[in-house]
Amino acid sequence: MPERPPLAGRTALLLRSADRAAPTIAELAARGAATLLCPVIDFELPEDTGALDDGIRRLADGGFDWLVVTSRTTLLALSHRAVALGLMTDGQAPLPVATDTRVAVVGEATAAASAAAGLRVDVVPAHDHSARGMLAEWPHELRPAGGTTAFMPQADIASPTLARGLRAWGADPVVATAYRTVDAPARPDRVLRAPHGGTPEPDLVPADLAAAHGAPQGIDVVLFTSPSIVRRYLALAGPPPPGLMAIAIGDPTATELHDHGWEPAATATMPTPAGLADAWERALHGAGPAGG
Repeated sequence: MPERPPLAGRTALLLRSADRAAPTIAELAARGAATLLCPVIDFELPEDTGALDDGIRRLADGGFDWLVVTSRTTLLALSHRAVALGLMTDGQAPLPVATDTRVAVVGEATAAASAAAGLRVDVVPAHDHSARGMLAEWPHELRPAGGTTAFMPQADIASPTLARGLRAWGADPVVATAYRTVDAPARPDRVLRAPHGGTPEPDLVPADLAAAHGAPQGIDVVLFTSPSIVRRYLALAGPPPPGLMAIAIGDPTATELHDHGWEPAATATMPTPAGLADAWERALHGAGPAGG
């Protein structure tokens, strides 16, 4: 008799944007779980793209020693603006980055997206996929120091941790807002979404969350993939009912849950669909919040 999948008969609530949801939904389905998708945040280009555009032009001219990328959405914003500036055609790779500009990225998913954008990745942390992890795992011989320039396009709500770390090494980070994190849905004229097919349709809209908030409605776990999603979800749904489990990606998301009085049952050590599913399984087996 075939072994019962480890998450069989359970249902997860996934709150990330629809264009990023398919791999997680597939991973959970392979382990027997169903997923309800309800995007609560979205991404938009900033109203003023001047600083971003200046950085892209300088990248194309070889004016930076490093490009530092902390999300796939950043790459999407770079692509959109490069097309608008006439530096790319129809968003096709490669991004206009000089060949001698080194590239540092936050994790494996961003590294894969960077490679798809025609970039050669020089630095990617193997263990901690965060700003803290980038600084800790950046090879000493490659650290940008002594007047080295680094272009850092990032979210409007990004932590200053990475820029501070580069400055401490003596580098000159040039920070520009690449995109804004907004309540879903984003405005159609400024929305940033990956242009690939296979995007699932949401099962719920944010207005449905208060009614769906709890195990009696058939939700066993809520999967949180960023601190901003934690804040938005709790603003919509209110305090969690007893018995509803939360799983976090990474320490910042786990800390945000803790600060709002909801202890995550486990924290995914890797920000991947498998990492989330593994954390959920560990929580069900009583492995503890750290997922270790």
